[in-house]
Amino acid sequence: MTVPFKELAGSPRETYGPEGMRAERRFLCAWEQRDVLVEELLGDGYEFGGSAPAGYPGKSAVLAMRVGVEPFDDDLVEQQFPGLSEGLAAYHGFAKVTADYELLAPADRNDVPATEDNTLLSYRMDSGSETLTLAGDDLLWPGNPEATLPSDADGSVQLPYTRHLLTWHRVLSPPWTAMRNATGTLNDDTFLGAPAGTLLFEGATAGREFLRVSGLADAEFAWRIEYRFRENALKTVAAQPLLRTTDFDLLLKYEASI
Repeated sequence: MTVPFKELAGSPRETYGPEGMRAERRFLCAWEQRDVLVEELLGDGYEFGGSAPAGYPGKSAVLAMRVGVEPFDDDLVEQQFPGLSEGLAAYHGFAKVTADYELLAPADRNDVPATEDNTLLSYRMDSGSETLTLAGDDLLWPGNPEATLPSDADGSVQLPYTRHLLTWHRVLSPPWTAMRNATGTLNDDTFLGAPAGTLLFEGATAGREFLRVSGLADAEFAWRIEYRFRENALKTVAAQPLLRTTDFDLLLKYEASI
């Protein structure tokens, strides 16, 4: 059952930019029920099979990601504390709860792999090029194929690439083994629309991500993992391929379920 609350005047505030929609909502609830409202906004703990963060009304992909709490009035309850680590200020009236919402959804792609329940996946892409320096006798002058360059005359070649970035949020059991096995390999099947053998897994960045303070008074954390894939990676001309292939879908499965 939802904690009784009111939305304050001036709320919500919505912003739109390159990263999509963000929003801020400000609520009022009884001071002693503030923790319950925070729990409803952020989800009630994945470690115990709980629910996902609250969605923004009318926009299910915009989710509550941060919550701030402060007293609404200075109606402090008079009390004495035996020490700094014992007791907390209390108020007769209300708490002001501020919720920040962010867009967490794949951007216009229907080929993003399925993930574990109660996790979130966001997608970004960037394109660029790298410069490769070659000796003169390995270069050809477009438009003048008869021209030759000295072997000691270096030349530069621009090699284009497309990098795909998948960020997996609220991961309880990261697939460390799959990440280790997949680093430096090519996809063995179509992945993110790229045919087999055309997508290189460059690696991952993993960091702890706070979920909430549970009803057991312990902080619950998960992992946020960013995967980097490079499309049309440069390959050598060799009879025996230098890079093996792996199943990239395993990167989005929990370690225990592999």
